[in-house]
Amino acid sequence: MVSPRPLLTAATTAVAMITLAPAPAVAAPSRPHSYRVVDLGTLNGGDGAATAMNDRGDIVGWSTVASGARHAVLWRHGVITDLGVLPGDTDSSAVDVNEFGDVAITSFGSDYLTRAVLWRDGQLHDLGTLGGENSVAIGVNDRRQVLGTSEPAGDMPHRFLWRDGVFADLGREYFYEFTADFNNAGDVVGGFNVPPQDYPCTCVGGRLRDGVFTQIGSEALGVNNRGQVVGAANGRAFRWQNGTLTDLGTLGGDWSRATAINDRGEVVGQSTTTAAWHPFLWRNGSMTDLTTRGVWETDSIEDINIRGHLVGARGNRPVLFR
Repeated sequence: MVSPRPLLTAATTAVAMITLAPAPAVAAPSRPHSYRVVDLGTLNGGDGAATAMNDRGDIVGWSTVASGARHAVLWRHGVITDLGVLPGDTDSSAVDVNEFGDVAITSFGSDYLTRAVLWRDGQLHDLGTLGGENSVAIGVNDRRQVLGTSEPAGDMPHRFLWRDGVFADLGREYFYEFTADFNNAGDVVGGFNVPPQDYPCTCVGGRLRDGVFTQIGSEALGVNNRGQVVGAANGRAFRWQNGTLTDLGTLGGDWSRATAINDRGEVVGQSTTTAAWHPFLWRNGSMTDLTTRGVWETDSIEDINIRGHLVGARGNRPVLFR
């Protein structure tokens, strides 16, 4: 808003017209955005953490219940909903939410068996397995595919995509590999054990697209719907797109690691300063130390949505940074 200028008399106006050149308009410097920290609340006042959010602002994670068990939860419009566990199970945790509000969950039994679950329209759907006893959910996209891992009978875990009751087996997740994220195109990123796929692991970051593996850095941890991948390469955070890997830099130390990216290409992660690890936000070629914007050094940042909101945990509490 521009402040009104004081009125001048005819005499002073004439002097001003003769002696002063028109001054160019100068915009007031913008103040750096400082995040407001919102405690999302938990079930029964216990512990909890937020793990993911969508662009509509739905947030998922877990909260302890009165028994001390963890239950998957959804925060929507300030209301927390207990998403429950499968019959006979004790614990659950939500790992992702799509734009339809579908939630990917892993449910845990007292016998240490796990099941990938999809919560949709108020109902839990057991996704089953690839033939073995266990399955684990990793993410859900806007095509309503669920990414996860499961063991076929007598085998090590395989990656899978599930949709409407049908599994697409993406092949083995070999020793020390991990599966981190996927997008609406079905691109899967994580850590891959390159041939001969044996112990010790020759592990690298990469993307799996239609069965074709592309190595990307040392570890790939996040991917957005533009196909941009983030992670770490030789100890430095990167953003990769179409074969080009961009070093995101550090906060003054030697190391950094990118963990999540939104569809605007904004990246969050951690970096060393000269003294400690700090959370960062990378945007438009610039890395910002989030501890200068209201985030604590010890806060956990798990996800960023298209609005630039962040979710994670502060101590044992689930929080939103906006």
